[in-house]
Amino acid sequence: MKKGLCHILCLLTIGCLLLFFVQEHWPLFKLKPLNGVTEKTEFPALTMKNCVTGNYQNDLEQYLRENFGFRECLIRYYNQYLWDCYKKTNVQSITIGKENYLYNTAVIEDYCGEYQYNYIDSVEQLRPKLVLEATRLRKVQEILAEYGKHLFVVIEPSKARVYPEYLPDKIRKQENHLTAADLYPVLFDSIGVNYINLDRWFQQIKDSVGYALYPQLGTHWSNLAALHVTDSILRYMEWLGDTELPQLEISQTLYDTTMRPDDDLEKLLNLSRSIREIPNQYADFHIANDTAFRKPAIITIGDSYFWNIAYHIPLDSLFSRHPFWYYNNSVYYDPQYQKTADFSLIEQLTNTDFVMISFCTVNLYSMSNLFSCQALVNLCYNKQEVNRVLQKVIENINNTDDWMAAIEKKAAEQGKSLDQVLHSEAEYVLYSNPERYFPALAENHPSTRNTMLRMTDPEDPIGITLRYMHTNQQWRESLEKKAKERHLDLETVMIQDAEWRQHLKSN
Repeated sequence: MKKGLCHILCLLTIGCLLLFFVQEHWPLFKLKPLNGVTEKTEFPALTMKNCVTGNYQNDLEQYLRENFGFRECLIRYYNQYLWDCYKKTNVQSITIGKENYLYNTAVIEDYCGEYQYNYIDSVEQLRPKLVLEATRLRKVQEILAEYGKHLFVVIEPSKARVYPEYLPDKIRKQENHLTAADLYPVLFDSIGVNYINLDRWFQQIKDSVGYALYPQLGTHWSNLAALHVTDSILRYMEWLGDTELPQLEISQTLYDTTMRPDDDLEKLLNLSRSIREIPNQYADFHIANDTAFRKPAIITIGDSYFWNIAYHIPLDSLFSRHPFWYYNNSVYYDPQYQKTADFSLIEQLTNTDFVMISFCTVNLYSMSNLFSCQALVNLCYNKQEVNRVLQKVIENINNTDDWMAAIEKKAAEQGKSLDQVLHSEAEYVLYSNPERYFPALAENHPSTRNTMLRMTDPEDPIGITLRYMHTNQQWRESLEKKAKERHLDLETVMIQDAEWRQHLKSN
């Protein structure tokens, strides 16, 4: 009897191992993939050197750990066991609060006054850093206002600051410790930067609105809160631009179990079953779009909070164009471009009505992601002048052996040409401290202007020509070809041609 049982157990074990092997190499079952960012591990190459050093064994172990059959199911069941028995998770970026409220660990660190040390070495460095960014934003705002365009900042809230009552008891906020979200409103008020402080607003209304501003299992504002935020932003834009914009007519709060949930943090837990206790809150809405309204163009530079707006609200009904520059890098809702490095910043700014810089409290320490510096330089100086400075920075890098060696290493690691990495490094150096290379930018109100800004003047002959160059595809392609042949940038060639044509007309 015992012998037969051993045979059965042995066969079952072999069968399970064989099933795991088959699932790994020829998947029989389609399994739900794990959530989160993953990097694919390649099967290691077998070489004599790898075997002798032990790298092959380590790489093979890593590969098998991440690619064995039924890995997704087993990880979900193990995570569920940790949750049910110990209320724990292996996801380091998530903190479990009271009543199963989930928090991104970064927002808790910011609430406690610790997150800022990712950007500064001492608390004394924080205020000067924020003053410099606020001052640059104010200068960009004033220059854009000269041409009928409006810049404003949205301080997005933080779940930890809005709902600290659900934080674990061990979390303690440092007394009298100011964060960027505390300091920026004071700075903006003192120097005149346009802004909306949604962080403060959410804290004020959380007990009176009748719906959750943050979902139990999500890190961003709720879908319902995003609706009301959008309406508030539209009303602020109306005031700022002295214009009428479409209205969002929002219904009373409703509940639903099928609507796309606000549960991005729960998804990262990779559990085998949902822990949601509170049903989705949502509202029906209608865009009252009077035909007399002129839909403005808006550029949004921000973080992932914007997705809760873009996913649920038809932005085409509100704006004529609405490109989203995710962390001032990747470009969405723009059929022409995928990266901000692909276009002329000055052309983008001359063809918009509003610029919205919208970041959560934890992202305020690097707010605008160099946009304020890039905009300030490009609004004040022509591309030819900027390239002249960039060339000097490149020459400085070339003459610094350690710096150049680091650039060569980076190029090899990224699989890019040396010239590409060298130019990117020079741009970063310039835009990290533009006042060093363009001293006039340190003035309270820089007076120089990029010639391309003349496109905004409907009566300027050169501006009219530049605007036509921008919109006429055939002419633009001809100018691009000329720029390539002359080894110049497109903006310089456009200005040269426009000024030459005006000179011929004048004579």
